[in-house]
Amino acid sequence: MRSILHWSPNLRGAADLGKRRLGATTILVVMFWLCNPVDADTFRIIDSGKEAAQVRVDMIQQARSEIAIELHRASDDGLVLSYLALLRDAVRRGIEVRFLIDGSFNEIPRSIQAHLVQEGVLIKEYHPVRLTKRGWITQRLHDKVILTDRTQMLIGGRNLEYPFFGVVRKSYVKRAYLDRDAYLQGVTAEVAHRYFMQLWNSAEVMDTRLGRYDQRYLAWDCSSSRDEDNYCADSKAEALRGIERAAALLDRHRAELVSSGLVQLDSGTDWSVGQRDIDGIEFLHDPIGRKGKEPGTFQALLEYMDTAKKSIVIESPYLILSKNSKKILQRAIDRGVKVRVLTNSLASTQNFFAQGGYVGKKKRLVRMGLEVWEYKGPKMLHAKTILIDDKSVIIGNFNIDPRSEFLNTELAVVARDEQLARQLRSSMDGRLDNAWLIGPDGKAVGENRRFPKTQMSEVIKLRAYQLLLVPFIRDQL
Repeated sequence: MRSILHWSPNLRGAADLGKRRLGATTILVVMFWLCNPVDADTFRIIDSGKEAAQVRVDMIQQARSEIAIELHRASDDGLVLSYLALLRDAVRRGIEVRFLIDGSFNEIPRSIQAHLVQEGVLIKEYHPVRLTKRGWITQRLHDKVILTDRTQMLIGGRNLEYPFFGVVRKSYVKRAYLDRDAYLQGVTAEVAHRYFMQLWNSAEVMDTRLGRYDQRYLAWDCSSSRDEDNYCADSKAEALRGIERAAALLDRHRAELVSSGLVQLDSGTDWSVGQRDIDGIEFLHDPIGRKGKEPGTFQALLEYMDTAKKSIVIESPYLILSKNSKKILQRAIDRGVKVRVLTNSLASTQNFFAQGGYVGKKKRLVRMGLEVWEYKGPKMLHAKTILIDDKSVIIGNFNIDPRSEFLNTELAVVARDEQLARQLRSSMDGRLDNAWLIGPDGKAVGENRRFPKTQMSEVIKLRAYQLLLVPFIRDQL
């Protein structure tokens, strides 16, 4: 984002500025704006799962006028339901809440969504499955961002399930995740909010479908029906009972959230305290609609990497280079830039599709000059981060793979600050203590097995994916 600081005197007065003196008050106002540029943000890196859970609670509870949330997916996980209960609380105290989720990964029970809609939560889906919209099938919403009052913003790799915060619970996520968020307070949140509203009001999203829980069906007058078996009345009554159960379920999970010890309600924490103001933060997003029509997030990431002079440090759950990303990284290596990547091993990943596309390329990646590390686990690496020349910090939702480049919507923020970069570098370096360096033979250095700490059943599963599926879906990985 470019600086929006501008100040100009009254044009009529400017013509006669030599005859008129600026008053002391005016001078102080000008000096204030020059010393406090309006495009500065506080920027806080959040690695801890506990802190990441708490900041979400605090942002929701401290919102004064509006909350906007984008998610890739959400389910009936207990923590998801707890956050939904807090969003319901926000609506009840007069906050406008907008909730946008990918249509293919909206696994929140319809009865709960219906209850939230009745309470006043606005819910829309990105590219829901529709026979008339076949082009929507492959392009998914991968954005993960929370915006409050157009002044606060949280962006990173986390969805809302317990495992994303390091807590192993029954979930579609089979293991705990190691992730990273960026919390910002300042004008970048306003820029991100404008993007959110453009997407919210676009033809790419539709109101969530509630089926038999839809208010139109619940308001239907069954007396006009010729249904002799009272199916209409019975179905409506059961739907209403389902919504009542949904309300009680949210109440229960809100109470469990308090007793879980993961977070504290009404903490009053100000997450910007102790953080420095950073000027010129950029918010990166993809175009609304079909990707490729104009430059987007991944293209901007490649341009940043193409400017590197000394180092590029990357954390990505998946490492599948497209022709474009391979060209940019090879060009960086050829000019003497050290490129280091931390990604998942077979022992830490739960995505066998992506691992199948990566494993066969490891030797080539190392031989082209990449320093490749694989996280050992037991958590799965899920952070999406790039650090360039120990100066430019990039945190977002993107993965280093073709889906992020060509298909999914992606977001990121870019901050140029050496102190912030040192903090991030320390975190990224620390994760290498639990990682294997990959040698030119594609094996972990110092290990005899090609897939250390991995059960044979997982190796067989990986090989099956490599042979039977990956060749046909390589562009979808």
